[in-house]
Amino acid sequence: MMITKRRIDRDCLESELKDLTKWPGVKTDGWTERKRLRFEKFEGAIRKYFTGGRVKEICVEFGISRQELHRALRRCLKDHDDGRIWGWRGLIHCARQAPYVRTKPVTPHARARKGGDSGAFKQFLDRNPDIEEGIQKRFYKEMGDEMVDEPCIPVTAILTWLIAACKRKGLTGRDYPLCTQSCARTALWRYCKYLVARDTQKAADARFGKHAARRWRHTGHGPSTMKATRPFERIEFDVHRIDLSSILLIPHILGGFVKRHLERLWLLVIIDVFTRAILGYHISLNSEYNADDVLLCVKHALTPWTPKAITIPGFSYAKDAGFPSGIKNLAWVTFEEFSYDNAKANLAEKVQNKIAEASGASINPGPVEMPERRGIIERYYETLEEAGYHRLPSTTGSGPNDPRRRNPKKAAEVLEILSDHLREIAELVITRYNATPHSGLGNKSPLDVMTAFAGDENGLRNTIPEDRRHNLGLLDIEFTKTIRGDVAKGRRPYVDCEHARYRNDLLARSVDLIGTKVQIVMDPDDPRSVKAYLPNGAGLGVLTANKIWGITPHTLEMRKAIHVLKKKRLLFLSDNEDPVPGYMKYLAEAANNKKNTQAYAKARDYLKTHQSSKRRTPKKAKSETQMADPEIPLRKKTMTY
Repeated sequence: MMITKRRIDRDCLESELKDLTKWPGVKTDGWTERKRLRFEKFEGAIRKYFTGGRVKEICVEFGISRQELHRALRRCLKDHDDGRIWGWRGLIHCARQAPYVRTKPVTPHARARKGGDSGAFKQFLDRNPDIEEGIQKRFYKEMGDEMVDEPCIPVTAILTWLIAACKRKGLTGRDYPLCTQSCARTALWRYCKYLVARDTQKAADARFGKHAARRWRHTGHGPSTMKATRPFERIEFDVHRIDLSSILLIPHILGGFVKRHLERLWLLVIIDVFTRAILGYHISLNSEYNADDVLLCVKHALTPWTPKAITIPGFSYAKDAGFPSGIKNLAWVTFEEFSYDNAKANLAEKVQNKIAEASGASINPGPVEMPERRGIIERYYETLEEAGYHRLPSTTGSGPNDPRRRNPKKAAEVLEILSDHLREIAELVITRYNATPHSGLGNKSPLDVMTAFAGDENGLRNTIPEDRRHNLGLLDIEFTKTIRGDVAKGRRPYVDCEHARYRNDLLARSVDLIGTKVQIVMDPDDPRSVKAYLPNGAGLGVLTANKIWGITPHTLEMRKAIHVLKKKRLLFLSDNEDPVPGYMKYLAEAANNKKNTQAYAKARDYLKTHQSSKRRTPKKAKSETQMADPEIPLRKKTMTY
């Protein structure tokens, strides 16, 4: 390209510059007639010039001089600050392409004087580069060890420093900026806005906080993330702390109940990106949610949904409310992509392996500190709180200054808002949301879209095989244990695992397996029985815990807690006494702190859901033997114990 001040050689221009279709355009609607005609005159002249017209003929046809034509061409071909050329924008009348440079000195201001200082601050900074550097260092927080670190140095503090710097340089009330009424306050404010536009990322890091800086750095530019095109293609998972105070009623030894507060309750939710449908949820009573809570949420999303009994007076399910897993043909449907944040519980190897194994989904943790990549689930929590928990008297609100926060603990005690109510409210609000029309779905509800998808016979859906549905194995943990036993002492073979002895009739007869290492698969949600496998993979069947640990339902966490209490001599139990009732009694008496209160609430909720599943050691040993792997030889001779 060859552009001089006197003339432009169109033959030497690059082909991209001569392609007028790629020039930035201009919209002339709303212009005055005079301004529009002037623009069209120069536009026509330039178009004819690039089509090969002679300059002399162009000037005569459009009534412009040769100098005016070349000046217009130079303006159009000049580089713009946005990285493109000016294009047709260069023909806009009075469009400034170069910054204004003031040459006239500033005179002292009269009290009623307004204006007359255009370019004065830029002139002052050009003459005092040290002051300009000081302003930039304070604005961008690049002072280093010269001053106390402030979260954000206000513009008023920068103005105070500017006035002091001017006085140190010997400037008086007759010099700019001290000669103005505001000491160039407005000019400094405009200059700070210019610094933000000049280096937005640096300004965001220094003045607007890490969240604004992160969002500016990672969002709004580059290729957008791919959208889901069908249900179950991409789901999002996240955790939210419930903004509500609730109480737990603990039976007292003298009768009645003791009220204890529950805090830091967590709501875990899985949402489908395409249909906006909530697939599953879980409420955790832990002070911090863990990997098991994540897997329980996934389990709820995969298993078919059935309505729960609602105990709150006046509350019931909305019409057509429910979960997608309750729709015919959508039970046991798996995911394709599982997206969540980088919390430690989510990144646990156990979580990733179990989710991939049970659902076949690919795991996508996403970038660190980027909730915008999961915008749908992040936005849903606001909808959930506004439609549910924020409407209750014991809500803690969205923050300490929320006007809805009015002594939530007292409200929870007076109205007896129980932790059970939190679960029922979550159930009702989520199912109602699934049945509510959504503007992003053409005013159809998420369940309507899911139902239409379920009726599509050509829809691509992967489901969990029927032989695995009775036990997804999401919570299963594995141990390597050695089979113990001693014929000389009359002790049949057994496996000692997590403070309990396990055996079945087949293992009790397999004396030759003593000393063999076996793989134990245990469900921590019900460790009363485990599955055992020999080193060659052959199954030993289901082993049942002996005596007290095989009767009352309990979790592995409860068993470990009972063992710790017995070891510390805080819980005394006889050999034949059921430890679970004793453990619950201890927690009820010791529920004077948050830890014991949460432990009692978790144990109570577990026993309520498993109260009908009490079992004793199976009587039909023959069925267990038939379940065993045929490679294991059965012993004809039995030993008396």
